[in-house]
Amino acid sequence: NFGRKDKWGIDIFRNADLTNNRPLTAIAYTVFQNRESLKTFMIPAKTFVAFMMTLEDHYAKDNPFHNSTHAADVVQSTNVLLNSPALESVFTPLEITAALFAAAIHDVDHPGLTNQFLINSSSELALMYNDESVLENHHLAVAFKLLQNDGCDIFQNINKKQRQTLRKMVIDMVLSTDMSKHMS
Repeated sequence: NFGRKDKWGIDIFRNADLTNNRPLTAIAYTVFQNRESLKTFMIPAKTFVAFMMTLEDHYAKDNPFHNSTHAADVVQSTNVLLNSPALESVFTPLEITAALFAAAIHDVDHPGLTNQFLINSSSELALMYNDESVLENHHLAVAFKLLQNDGCDIFQNINKKQRQTLRKMVIDMVLSTDMSKHMS
């Protein structure tokens, strides 16, 4: 028992210790299982764990903030927010799954630098994404590419329309984490 995943106050660092530095995999699995996302969208547990471990491996261990413990914290916090009585019956299961997936992937492969630094230094990422939400576009590209790995496509059993809708929602959510878009 790593603490309730639907309440504030879990010790995310203890979760990291107890899961042998796999807090994202453990918390995401528990949350998706408790919300019945695995059942609703026919996500095989083995595939879910394979994807989450692969995703977790792409979070830099030496990044002091944008690491898998942070991602696990965001998944758990998103879950708590979605449990708010005011939001009961507001979101569809697909919207909830998209929000939790976006929370899990939102900082994957973060280099520990800001968008502005990457742009000012003419980095490969800034060039690739034309100076627009460089990191956020990168996190999305990495995550959606990881879904293509053998045994990692957690959305393999949903229909094309659901997949397109989920992808659009996830893209919108992760791009919205670019704080420069909220500072005008």
